Amino acid sequence: MPSVRQKIALQFVVSNLALVANFGLSIVLSRLLSPQEIGIFSMSAVLIAVAHVFRDFGVTAFIKREKELTPTILRNAMGVLLVTSWTVAAAMFLSAPYWAHFFHEPQVVPVVQVLALGFVFIPFGAIPIAILARDMAVEKSALVTAVGTVVYFAASVILALQGFGPMTMAWANLVNIIVAGAVARAMVGHPLPWLPGFGQLHDIVHFGLGNLATALLKAADNALPDILLGRWLSPAAVGLFSRANSTVNMASTALLPTVNFFALPHMAKVHHAQGAVGTEYLRASSLINTLMLPAFATIAVLAHDIVLLLYGSAWLPAVPAIPWLCLSYAIGSLFTLSAPTLTGIGKPYAAIGPHAMLLLAKVLCAFWLMDGTLHRFAMAVAWGQLACVPCYGWIHRRYLGLHWRNWGRSTLPVVLQGVWVGALCLGLRQVLPDTTAPWLAITAIGAAAVLAGGIGCFVLPLPMADELRRMLHIWRQHRARPQPPA
Repeated sequence: MPSVRQKIALQFVVSNLALVANFGLSIVLSRLLSPQEIGIFSMSAVLIAVAHVFRDFGVTAFIKREKELTPTILRNAMGVLLVTSWTVAAAMFLSAPYWAHFFHEPQVVPVVQVLALGFVFIPFGAIPIAILARDMAVEKSALVTAVGTVVYFAASVILALQGFGPMTMAWANLVNIIVAGAVARAMVGHPLPWLPGFGQLHDIVHFGLGNLATALLKAADNALPDILLGRWLSPAAVGLFSRANSTVNMASTALLPTVNFFALPHMAKVHHAQGAVGTEYLRASSLINTLMLPAFATIAVLAHDIVLLLYGSAWLPAVPAIPWLCLSYAIGSLFTLSAPTLTGIGKPYAAIGPHAMLLLAKVLCAFWLMDGTLHRFAMAVAWGQLACVPCYGWIHRRYLGLHWRNWGRSTLPVVLQGVWVGALCLGLRQVLPDTTAPWLAITAIGAAAVLAGGIGCFVLPLPMADELRRMLHIWRQHRARPQPPA
């Protein structure tokens, strides 16, 4: 049976192959579609992202943390999902004209309506996908991911070439939901109920309400830029900010799918076995941010080169927002495990406070600092993220038993590593001539960042250093094995 480390490695490879494909798709669509068309889809999709929170109602998280799954539990979960998903589908489909009026953009209507149709089919795939994650069945989940990625990529390119404009991603999303859901049900390996149940719903509903509030606030936080910029500025501004956000999000997208796959079930297992999860939380958080913070620092330095190389000069107005978004993501990354850990120990309500404070802080900072530029809006997002750090500290102490001093001793070395890598990258970029080809600057500075990050792990020292020593030891053992004769 594969070890947890082997499963993590496999999930990391799979999720990053999907990342490469989706990132390649974003580059292709940037050439086939205009900022206006991408902005219209982003304005529409952000509404569906918020609706997904109501649709899920915490059911998938409930399945992931349950010790045992009986047919009755699965039927009841299906019942909750069908009610919430189909209700949301109807509400979003019928309210599409109102969202178009809000954004002053009539093309939002058909995009929202097609995206809403996906909610009709989601429940039939959501439960088997949650079961695969709960069981950490990485190989089967990998196949689902691969099929969904290929289907979405192919559908998007074909539709874009056929001139579907902002409808391109909407129809591709619907096709992906249907196909991936069917594959997931086949991968579970045993029959799943098709008919819903509506008995003994107390545990699911109680857990779901807490998870719903947290997820809703998180979705609102993700939607905030598209809503405010779409209202204050234009679809083009939304498209530019979306591209800046996706550029910064390259680092998160590389690692967080793996983290999200394992975090909740792993913390739930630690909680069931040991009770206290604080020590494991600090260790896992350090490992994650040892990778994330240097990556954000490097992206901030190379923002101009990355945008010019990947998207072209038409997207350069997005560059000033990227360093501030990198800072915002870096601060948020320090608390990546907070919500899944609280959910894993059965305290989903505890994450409501920090997320509510974060959303309020970002809105207030946006009204305070906004001057009509993406740069100032991104600055507001970063300041709002920073203002909520004390709230997370209090939650950690109250529910995870982590004192500020313990969290600080674990986090400070990771932050210093990120600062060290960022300073080195900035110095190298200033040394390179402005005429340096973007691909060359990215390659040279990226390689230096990887080397500097590795050195920082051992100098500070960080828990990642032990993992690197372990991988080196395994590699040496493999090299020392006698090779079979040719």
